[in-house]
Amino acid sequence: MRIALISDIHGNLAALEAVAGDLRHRGVDQVVNLGDSVSGPLLPLETAQYIMAKGWWSLAGNHERQILNHGPERRSASDEYAHSQLTAKEFAWLQSLPPSISLTAEVFLCHGTPSSDTASGNSRGRRCQGRQP
Repeated sequence: MRIALISDIHGNLAALEAVAGDLRHRGVDQVVNLGDSVSGPLLPLETAQYIMAKGWWSLAGNHERQILNHGPERRSASDEYAHSQLTAKEFAWLQSLPPSISLTAEVFLCHGTPSSDTASGNSRGRRCQGRQP
């Protein structure tokens, strides 16, 4: 099975469509979106609708959490813009996104690290600190 991981789309629908086209040509069987999908100054609503229609497994990143849980005074400009563009349907979808999934017994996926959705990932062989899958 060929699995593609995407992340940090930030409402950039044109880039997402280009990536999705490339993934089709590569014969990818499953796409997993690791979060931070809609926050950004471009097309948050349309990006959410595109991802929802694709049926890809999707996770919540820190920006999904901030859009849902922070009030206007705490949201960044990008988060506030995304919040203003989304409808009840997209908010329900964002609410449904888990922070992590175990794809298999050996593959645990999250945005950031298992203990923080804002920390840098597990690059150069460093083990994630905190909760392990």
